[in-house]
This record gives sequence, structure tokens and C-alpha cells, in this order.
Amino acid sequence: MTGPPVRAPGGSYEATGRRIALAVRGYSSVVVTSDDPIAAAHVAIGIALAESATRLVMIGDMAGDLPPLQRLLDGDDPHGIFDSFAFGTSFGKLAHAVAGVENFFFMASGTDSPATAEILGSPRWGRFASEFANSDELLLLVADSSAPGIDRLLAQMDGAVLVGLQQIDAAPNAVILAKVAHPAAIPPPRIDIAPPRQPLSGRKLGMAAAALVAIGIAGGAMFGLRSNPAETPIAGMSAADSAARDSASQPRAPVILPVNPADSLIASAFSIQVLASNTAEAANFQLQRHRSVMPGATISLVPVGDTEATWYKVYAGAFADSADANRLLASLRRRRIVLDTASTVVRAPFALLIDSIPSQGGMGALTRDRVGSFIERSIPAYALIQRDGSARVYAGAFEDPEQSALAATDLRVKGLTPLLAYRTGRTQ
Repeated sequence: MTGPPVRAPGGSYEATGRRIALAVRGYSSVVVTSDDPIAAAHVAIGIALAESATRLVMIGDMAGDLPPLQRLLDGDDPHGIFDSFAFGTSFGKLAHAVAGVENFFFMASGTDSPATAEILGSPRWGRFASEFANSDELLLLVADSSAPGIDRLLAQMDGAVLVGLQQIDAAPNAVILAKVAHPAAIPPPRIDIAPPRQPLSGRKLGMAAAALVAIGIAGGAMFGLRSNPAETPIAGMSAADSAARDSASQPRAPVILPVNPADSLIASAFSIQVLASNTAEAANFQLQRHRSVMPGATISLVPVGDTEATWYKVYAGAFADSADANRLLASLRRRRIVLDTASTVVRAPFALLIDSIPSQGGMGALTRDRVGSFIERSIPAYALIQRDGSARVYAGAFEDPEQSALAATDLRVKGLTPLLAYRTGRTQ
């Protein structure tokens, strides 16, 4: 008989939730689901702890009295989501502030399980999702992936975070914002329970020592007959080698380097910073509204120091000469696409390389289609045509390599393998 799978401690899931919180930034209603709802609960807590630094977050228990979520309650009020749907109680009255964490609220499952087709599939979730979006807040619903009505719930939310799953069988077309694998459970160390060996007596120790001396003399004689003087180690070599090994074993801080350092002199280093916003919604609105008239338009996620806060910077253009960037800026200002005070020419030579297209017939249409496929996945892609007629597809623009770390993480969560590069080429 096979027992239940061994899972890693809840803290491992919460740490993973913190790391992938970037994937839900910019969204307001997310279902965190798994075939192991307890694991999903831990991931949701990690996401909430990260996101509550910048906006209000509410977790809802749709699976029923999950222990990690129950521990968030500071009291014994049993009412929750079920009661809201059964008796009309407002979410505001059922939300419990999580002690010690600002902007973090929890709503329990209630006096009965809300994991029913009627509750999960209720059209009220669409209205709740709109309210959270309008307030720039985040609703996280923890649900079992096999719960009845999960497909209808997902249809009303912005997307899902999958824990230990590749897809949701009942909703194969659901928008997946991130996938979290079950962390490996490390088995406990083996303990040697064999009885300890008895120490040698004085007489036995003396006999063993005499035997070793005799063996050593015989071995030394044989080695002397066969050894080569040239192989004799040099005095002091062992100390030097040891010092070198110790130096090499010291951990070094990771350095982010571009993959094409030779292109630094021909980089398309100048862009227009159109907007720097502290919300993804404002940046996305600006990009979607004016993308067609802003060549090379993109969004860069830039961390604010060591905090959880993020700048969402909208850039346009990619030029090797700052004069060309200034001409584009003047044109955009004349057409009132950008504001005089909010836009400026900046030097941002780095970008994340996510694809390349070899030179071929119909290059223009092929490049637009490729970039469009990335944009449909909420990836701020743009293409630059190279001297040989090929194209490189980039995301973001960065003033220094360190600024790219957050955006690179976001792209990896979306399944890409970005490479930091000096961006080269011209816009279409």
C-alpha cells in the first residue's frame, strides 16, 4: 500500500511564494490551486507577505479549514466565505486582519465548506474581482484543483498559480501566471546505531604499532629503489597550494554580465523614458494606448533599492545617437503623446534578449507576428533589425545590468530564458 507523498516543510512553499510573487504583480484576482491544498495555502501566504508591502491583499480559503490559513485567525469567529454566499454577509465584515502584518487580510471558509459548484461557479466572483481591480488590491483564493466549479471560478479571475501541477484538467485553457513545483523533501540523516568499537588495550596497541613500523620500513625500501628524484615535492609547495585552494573556495558575489560585451560600442543605448509608475496598471495603460506610435516600446521592472517596491518604467525607441532620441521625443511631445515633465532621454544600453529571427523573405511581417505572440503573453517585447537583416527580440531597457534582475525573474516565471545583452540594431 502506497502512503501519501512526503512534502517539504511549509516554510519552503512560503519562500517559493515570496519568490514568484512578481508573477502576480499587476493582477488583482488570482486562484492558487493544487492537488495538495495545504501546499497551495503556504504558497498563497508567501505571495501575500510579499505583495502586502505595496497593496492590500486578502486570502480566501475555498478548500475548507486549511491549517496554515486557520493559523492566520486571531479569534474564534467561524464565519467566512460559505456564510457570505448562504446568508449575504459582506466580505468586509468577514475579513480578519492578520496580526503583525499590515495590509494582509484573511477570510475563512466559514461554517460549512465553500468547495461546491454553486459557490465556486457563482457569477459574484466576477464582481468581486472587479472591485479588487478598481481598488488596486489583490484577492488570492486557495482552492483544490479538483473542486467542482473550478473552471467557472477561473473564468472570472485574472489567472492561476499552479502548485505541483502542469495544468488544471477541468480548465485546460485557464490563464496560468506561474507554476510552482513541489520542493524536494530532504530525508532525515541516517544515524549509526551500531555499538561503538572498544578501544585497544595497551598490549594490543603496542603490537599494532610494531607491525606498522615494520611495514613502513619495508615499504620505504621498495619506494627508494623505484622513486624518481624529479618527482620529489618542492618544500613549501603544499602551503602555497592550500592557500590557493582556500582562496578559490571563497564564495563570490554573483556578477551579471552581458552575453555580447564586444557590442558595447555599437549599442543602441539611448531611449525615451516615457513614464515611471509605481503600478503596473498605469504602465500597461500607457503602453497599450500608444504602442503603435512609439517604436521599440517596452516596460522595464526596476527594483527600488532593497525594498519590495517596483518601478514600472515605459521606454520608447532605441538609438545609437542621443540626437535621434531627442528628435523622437520632440515629435511625441508635439503630438501630445508624452508630457514635457514626465519624459526624458536616458542612456539604457542593456536589454533582455528573448528571441532572434534569421534574415529571410517577408522579414517585416514575420517579426511583427513574433513580437505580437510575446505581447499576447503579457511580455513587453520589441524587435531591433540588425545590420545583416536578421532581428533580435528584446524585453525591457536598463541603465545598468543590476536593474535587469527583477525583469529577468519575471520572464523566467513565464517560461522564457532571457539573456542580458547590449541591445543593437534599429526599430522597424
